[in-house]
Amino acid sequence: MPAVAGEMSGEMSGAESPDGPAPGSRVAARRAVGGVGAVGLAVAALVALPAPASAAGRVELSVATADPEYATAVDLRGTGFQSVPNAHGGIYVLFGWVGGTWQPSRGGQVGADYRYVQDSEAKDNNGFQRFVAFPGSDTASSANGGTIAPDGSWSARLVIPGARFAAVDRSGNTTQVDCTTAQCGVITIGAHGVVNPNNETFTPVRFAVPQGQQQGQPQQPTQAPPTAGTTVDAPVRPAAAPAVVNAARTALPAGESTAVTGSGFAAGEQVQVALGSVFLPPVTADQAGAVAYTASIPSSVLAGVHRLAFTGTTSGAGGGVDLTVDPPVVATTAVAAGAQPEPGGPDWTLVGGIAAGLVVVGAVVVLLKRRRTA
Repeated sequence: MPAVAGEMSGEMSGAESPDGPAPGSRVAARRAVGGVGAVGLAVAALVALPAPASAAGRVELSVATADPEYATAVDLRGTGFQSVPNAHGGIYVLFGWVGGTWQPSRGGQVGADYRYVQDSEAKDNNGFQRFVAFPGSDTASSANGGTIAPDGSWSARLVIPGARFAAVDRSGNTTQVDCTTAQCGVITIGAHGVVNPNNETFTPVRFAVPQGQQQGQPQQPTQAPPTAGTTVDAPVRPAAAPAVVNAARTALPAGESTAVTGSGFAAGEQVQVALGSVFLPPVTADQAGAVAYTASIPSSVLAGVHRLAFTGTTSGAGGGVDLTVDPPVVATTAVAAGAQPEPGGPDWTLVGGIAAGLVVVGAVVVLLKRRRTA
């Protein structure tokens, strides 16, 4: 584009006859061409802006294998993750099984495409789940796995509760997972309702009896945090109790919200909320074990039937309701004459001005050529 503008300017100045346009006209013409060149440079720069680079997340484990019968503490180090300063959420670090296209960003559904060990979202949970927050996030106070550094690195300690565990899906159904016959490992996904494909990873974990220990030999439990690679007795989560959940709207477009009420939870406990595989912000039950919640459906949720599930992090009480999510409503309001353009949309006034400028420049070029050949 700069070469084209320069050729146009040079052609006009080098071929002008003594009786050509007045100097002021020549200057104006050159300014007009220069203005078009500047606009062209700006447009070219906008078109040539590279797309943001995707993060390539990777998780390294401090030990190569885990005990199949007892819990194993593993130190994790993540690199190449996307770190978004002051953004909501971060990543969940889980242990579980994945199959096929399991990633939530690609439509993977918890309980069907991936399953993981249940745990509380509290900081002092059993260590089966970790929450690593974005730096400066409004949810950083609840992180029990630290924060993602600006360079995309993080570290946390995760407890793998043996090779067999019970996974509960969003409908409350329980599935037994045996990692001695199925491939299990460390899963990372976007946290607190943020579905982020850049931070979705799976790192396989192998199971073997630690060297020098007989199969099934128990380890003494310890009150202190276990050293990485050691085994401890894994606590058993109580069976989930039923809860009653109702929604004011069971069919709504993505991007809208519905009021939800629930009962049957423990007094004052935190209740985890998820729509299918997408985690929504949690809610706290009142002293009667009831919740009042506004479920905002992310605009990225695909159309279809999704289970809106509530799970008590202390009691294990669970319940939910099916929501039929329709495509987002797209505004079709016509822009009135003289109205301002929508934010982020094209500025048609600017486009019109550029087009008019090009017409004027073309007319000037034709006029100069005519006068030069006269």
